[in-house]
Amino acid sequence: MRFVAFLECDQEKIQEFIEIWNKRMAAHHNIVTVFPPHTIADAPRGFKGFTVFETDCIEDIMHYVTEYGQVAKVQVFPIWDATEGTKLYEKIKAGL
Repeated sequence: MRFVAFLECDQEKIQEFIEIWNKRMAAHHNIVTVFPPHTIADAPRGFKGFTVFETDCIEDIMHYVTEYGQVAKVQVFPIWDATEGTKLYEKIKAGL
């Protein structure tokens, strides 16, 4: 399943964020990246960014949120392409 993750990190915690990134890479806690991390310009406030990844393991998401959540605001949402989303909607609607 694919997910989009949004992250916000205050300026004073960016170094800690980088250290978590390096720790995750060394421990192979990396998820399959579909769209690499991108930064959103908001320099005076710190770092904002997003990435799209996929995994079928809920523990991968738990680790991602738990580790980065120590120093950043993290939001993760499941995403589907329009065809899959429409099929899912129809299944949910039929079940109601």
